[in-house]
Amino acid sequence: MNITADLFSPIWYWSFDIAFALLLLMATNFLEWHELRGDKELQHRFGLSLVILVLIWSMRAGISTGLGIHFFLVTTLHLVFGWQLAMYAVALAILGMVWIGKESWQGIGINGFVSGVVPILCTYTLWRIQRKSRLNSPFAFIFLVAFLGAIISVVASGVLMTAIFLGAGVYDFDHIVSQFWIYVPLIALPEAILNGTFITGMIVFRPEWVKLFDQKKYFN
Repeated sequence: MNITADLFSPIWYWSFDIAFALLLLMATNFLEWHELRGDKELQHRFGLSLVILVLIWSMRAGISTGLGIHFFLVTTLHLVFGWQLAMYAVALAILGMVWIGKESWQGIGINGFVSGVVPILCTYTLWRIQRKSRLNSPFAFIFLVAFLGAIISVVASGVLMTAIFLGAGVYDFDHIVSQFWIYVPLIALPEAILNGTFITGMIVFRPEWVKLFDQKKYFN
């Protein structure tokens, strides 16, 4: 989002920072630490994902300060690692962006919600819906959760970002539409294709890597 230190008033920064920190604490509580510590291959995949995430997030479109848009890939992270590790991946990637000077530390919470929490919630909701349905084909998982989940994540994150800027009085609606929403269609479909392609490849060649993919349900 390329948020600067003076873009919002302190109350906005602190509110989102505290809320994001609480969600990270929740993720810490539910994270299976023994599995992470004992699986070197999982650690390597997680580390590689962080590097890729920072590289992808550093490439963005946008003109006005704070209205930058980039690929998320959080849908893939969530399906592969679960929501707990996906939350940590988002937090560490944002810290990486701060370290390379692409983001300010004040915007960690806002970035965390827009680029992480909302996509994770969208993906989780679709995953739950698809899991309870009678659609037990791997294609249903790929298209309904990975592909559609990625599109909805981009749109929902955009809605939250718009609400934040309007609520804080930073930009008016017309400015946000002209400087941000015109890019959303250009990002949403490629985002869906990227996530769908990654998940398809892993399901075909390494289904055990996709934590939320139940092989017994979809392959039997």
